[in-house]
Parts: sequence; structure tokens; C-alpha cells
Amino acid sequence: MTEIETFIPLPGNKEDNWPSFNRYRVSYLVYLLIYPIPWLIHGAPTLPAALFSAGATGVFLLLYFAPYRNDRYYGLPEIIFTALIGFATAWTQGDWLVFNIYATAMCACFRQMRQAVLTILCLQIALFAFVWFQDKSMLHASIGAFFSIITYIGTWMQWKLGLQNLQLRKAQHEIRTLAATAERERIARDMHDLLGHSLTVISVKAELANRLFKTHPERAQRELQDITQIARTSLKEVREAVTGMNGASLQHELERARKALEAASISLTIHHAERLEDHPQSSVLAMALREAVTNVIRHSGARHCTISFDCDAAGQPCAIRIEDDGAQQSGRSPTPPQEGNGLRGMRTRLAAAGGSLVLSHTSSGLRLTASITP
Repeated sequence: MTEIETFIPLPGNKEDNWPSFNRYRVSYLVYLLIYPIPWLIHGAPTLPAALFSAGATGVFLLLYFAPYRNDRYYGLPEIIFTALIGFATAWTQGDWLVFNIYATAMCACFRQMRQAVLTILCLQIALFAFVWFQDKSMLHASIGAFFSIITYIGTWMQWKLGLQNLQLRKAQHEIRTLAATAERERIARDMHDLLGHSLTVISVKAELANRLFKTHPERAQRELQDITQIARTSLKEVREAVTGMNGASLQHELERARKALEAASISLTIHHAERLEDHPQSSVLAMALREAVTNVIRHSGARHCTISFDCDAAGQPCAIRIEDDGAQQSGRSPTPPQEGNGLRGMRTRLAAAGGSLVLSHTSSGLRLTASITP
């Protein structure tokens, strides 16, 4: 006989992952109505028998509800004393076998099936031995033992169902927690990409407008108008990101990249964008393009940027490469990039779409390659 570790709790020790037993305790008291049935059939008991039965029942109820406050499970002491109460009330002519039913049903609280079966076997052996020595009805005892085992099986199945329901609720809670965590991470990544790009462009255009204010006021005015439009667009995108409706377009992001790089005085070359067609997963590449262009403007010190697309036969993009000449402009040797929140978020987003992110160095600067499976 193997141990049933998954749904039988430790006796006398309630753990957080076991269902509550308190909801069943009161309903099980209905079995006590069996005790006075012989009195109704054969006549009222004597006063001593009635008083002793009442006292024994009171002791049983104390044992029965003792674990109630801590919502713990029955152990071997409660089972043994319940069985002894049954033997002690045998002379009262009440149906004392009801206490054997309670004692047997309590065995459902054992964690090890082997221990439960052994305890039930001992209870029934003790029952038949008592009946033999007291010269009572073996048929009556057999019926009592049969109903005791049936009650145990019913309690065990009810217990198993209760635990399965508890495990289901815990699984649902974990799913909700994971979903909430994933949603927070998604919003954090989108906020970083959206605001990081928009604030970078706003900062560049504000500096440009400040420089042009005295010499070219009309152009400075256009830059300020662009800043206003970018701020409004960013507010809309933030709202869409929070509600999960943000679906960036590659064509739109490419146009934004062109304007942002132009404002930062970085020239741009684009390859293979003529047949570019958006598809459901292209928004992932669009967000990667946004983050990559933001990094070029903020960190590279480049004067030129190249954006290249790899598309399938239908024109659907499956990879995008962004290269800059930052190392050449600064005269420094290429150094390994430090992955901040933006690159980590980009890598996570691409991985979720079955894609990858590769950072490599060229003779002039940094190359970022983002790819997905169309």
C-alpha cells in the first residue's frame, strides 16, 4: 500500500494547502440520531442508561469539537477515545455502534493510506472482539462495521474533492497573479519604449528650437509645433499601452525614426523598405526599431545610421538591422554595450514572439539585429 501524499493531510496538524474540515463537522453530527433508534423500537431506556448515554455523548462532543478552534485534523487519540466511548455505552441498549462509525470516518484525516487502513482494521477487530466477549449480535456488529467503512470511503472521497477544489482555487490565484505580473511587466516595457523615445525626441527638438530661436524663428516655431504633436501622440500611445491596445506599425515607426534622427542631425540610410508590409508580429519589430533609434540618439554619438530590413517573399519583415558609426565618430574602440531596461525589455518582447536580439560590433560602431519568425 503506497502513501497518498497528495490529498491526505497530517493528523492533528492543519497545513495551509489542505482544505478546511470545520465545514463538515456539524453536518456529520446527523449520525448521532442513529443512537436512540433502539429505544424508539424496544422502549425507553432506564434513567441510569439515559444519563450515562447523555454524559458519554457530551464527552464525545468535546472530543469531536476540540480541534474546531484551530481547524486541525483528528489524530489517533481522538479516534481511540471515540471507539472506547462506543464500548462504554454498549450496556445502555442504544445503538453504540454509531461511535465506531465516527472513529472509522476520522481515519480519513491520516496522511498515509497505510496508517488509515491499519487503524480501520484494528478498530473493526476490536469491535468484533468486544462483541464476541460480550456475547452480543455478530450480525449487528457486521452491519455496523460495513456502514463504518462505507462512511469512511464517503468521507475520504469528500476530502479528496475538497482538496482538488482547493488546489484549483490556488492554481487560479497563481494564474491571476502571473497574469497581473506579466501585464505590469508589459506596461513597464511599453512605458520605457514609448516615453524613452518620445522624451528623447522632445529633448533634441527643444535644444534645436532653442538654438534656432534668434536666427531662424520660423523654423524654431515649427520645431515647437512638432514637440506639441509628439507630446499629444505620446499621450495617446501611453493610453493605448495601458489598455493593451498598442500595436505599433513599422511604416509609422520608420517615419518617426527618420524625423527623430533628422532632428538629432544624424543622417539615415534605409535598405529594402520598398515592399514592407505590416503583419501581426511586425509590431514587435516596430518597438525594437523605436528602442534602437532612441539608443542611437542618446548614447552612440553617431552621425550616420543605417536601417535594413529582411523580408520574406510576401514582403513581411522577419528581421531588422540598425547600425551606427558612433565608434568612428568618437575615435574610440567599440566596447560591449551595457544592457539597460530598454534592451532587456526588447529581448523579452522578441523572445515572447519566438524571435531573438543580437548585438555586435562593426568597424565603425554597433549593429543591432532583431529577428522574428513570420
